[in-house]
Amino acid sequence: MDKTFNELVEIASKAARAAGDIVRAGWGKAHEIHFKGATNLVTEVDRAAETSILGQLRAATPAFDILSEETGTHGTGARVRWVIDPVDGTTNYAHHFPYFSVAIGLEKEGASLVGVVYDPIADQLFSATRGGGAFLNGARIQCSDAPTIGASLIATGLPYDVWESERGIAEIARLFQRARSIRINGSAALDICYVACGRLDAYCDTGLSAWDVSAARLILTEAGGRFQMYGDAAQVDMQYCIASNGKIHAELEKLLVEHSSR
Repeated sequence: MDKTFNELVEIASKAARAAGDIVRAGWGKAHEIHFKGATNLVTEVDRAAETSILGQLRAATPAFDILSEETGTHGTGARVRWVIDPVDGTTNYAHHFPYFSVAIGLEKEGASLVGVVYDPIADQLFSATRGGGAFLNGARIQCSDAPTIGASLIATGLPYDVWESERGIAEIARLFQRARSIRINGSAALDICYVACGRLDAYCDTGLSAWDVSAARLILTEAGGRFQMYGDAAQVDMQYCIASNGKIHAELEKLLVEHSSR
């Protein structure tokens, strides 16, 4: 790897902003909606944004592999790979609900090196490099000081197979009984970044994929938070995720993970 972390985060930021331009240009318009599952949507904008990101990343880092939500793995097994979600929150986008993001992470053998999450509607760019801190539009960010679940605003979500599996429902019910308030916003990457900058105190969910968390988890941990996946399933999307400010993490583990294993 012949580029510095600062150079790599700039490459990712440029690619995310260019994809964000495409997403923003299509905002509020009618879209070609296709289904990858009963509730899992994709539009022509997802694909156009992905094409833009792939082109920029390939040109800047031709030796790196790429894993993308829409087209899978590109490469030959390099130790370093980009992990991208061209529109995290496609259902929101298709319904003209302004909460979605472009997410680009860089990993080396599973360890996060660079993370960029861009909200094209609010023009908010979250970024981080390993050991370099986390930032929102260039200003350093940090997690909240909320000390308990009862003092916390927590976001969550439901997996795409919830109609059949009912995964996550029991955990959400327990959160509703303990937290100050709960939000289901529809973009995991953006929610985790909101934990990183203190707007939320935690994000808890199941059914996530690598492209949902690769970028945001580094931004969170560089902002002083804690990110962890729970469960021994081989697939990430079968595990449970807790992304917190760190201070309420143990309480969330006891409520959501230990309780579920009883």
